[in-house]
Amino acid sequence: MGDPDQPRSQANNAYGNATQNITQSGDIVLDSPEEARRRAKHNRFVRIGIALGLATAVTVGFVVLRIERESETSNDLARSGPELKSNLAVSQVSAYIKGGIDGEEYDASVQNAARTKLELRGPHIDITLGNIANGTSLVTKASITFNRFQTLRSCAAVGGPIVVSENYQFKIPDNQQPVPPAKPFTLTKAISYEVAANKHDRVMLTVGVPTIPFGKSPWLAVVDVVLEHDGGQQLRIGPIALVDTGANSEFYPADDKWKIPDKPTDGCIDENIKLVSDVLKTPNLVVSREVSGLDRALRNFKASPTGQPEADVPPPFPPADPTKNPPTGQGADDGPLVDPNVYTIL
Repeated sequence: MGDPDQPRSQANNAYGNATQNITQSGDIVLDSPEEARRRAKHNRFVRIGIALGLATAVTVGFVVLRIERESETSNDLARSGPELKSNLAVSQVSAYIKGGIDGEEYDASVQNAARTKLELRGPHIDITLGNIANGTSLVTKASITFNRFQTLRSCAAVGGPIVVSENYQFKIPDNQQPVPPAKPFTLTKAISYEVAANKHDRVMLTVGVPTIPFGKSPWLAVVDVVLEHDGGQQLRIGPIALVDTGANSEFYPADDKWKIPDKPTDGCIDENIKLVSDVLKTPNLVVSREVSGLDRALRNFKASPTGQPEADVPPPFPPADPTKNPPTGQGADDGPLVDPNVYTIL
């Protein structure tokens, strides 16, 4: 049946509300309710103390590690200096025809004809760049994309054997078809040009057809420029409306004025007005002063067809008969082309 003492022990246990605990040595200890509460409270304090100690140790370790890392970073900066970064941006864009382009003229009807050196006028894209940062910016490539490229309608029947060649930085192929309908084309040139920290500098780009026969009308174009810099970043500029001088003694620009023949060929004025008007509808367009002047001159001529005043400078091409009037070339604008603060791509 079992030990006779066991029921009495259980009865004491039941009626005394004591807690029976077995020690590691196997002894049975009966705790009163108060002793059990004190023991449980003590155990809670011990556990909380251990948890707080562990949390404190982790926090101290994290703080020490962070201080060590910040110290290492400070030491690295002290050794190498602050990180240098560039921030290249466009401050201003303009386009115009300007002198100072090297060229020459010759008689294409004569084999091995002598060539005469000239200083000619041609389209320029003038870009001011800002680099408001603590590091120098390096420009490594320049590209010009022609989204539109068309020759203006000839307003006078002028021609001859004389050909002018011009040394542009970006040379449009002589056989380039009008755009539209041909697809856009891009001209690219590798360069090396630095914009110092917290400085503004200018980049000058010249673009044109390298060979122009006498009598050729000016071309009109819409272009975008992309400057690649600092490891492949691209700075996009445009669209920009440009026009060149052509080689027609009766139809050419001079600053914001145009020489237009008194009796232009049929349809010339209307066709050119439409072409210029379509170009000027391009959103966010930067318009050269010559394109604005052409639009104004064509509309004024249509409203009052009395001819335009003579241009202020001689036409940018040799005379029709060089044997009677030896060519002297087209002089540059007042002052030198190359401003000391302007970078001109070679």
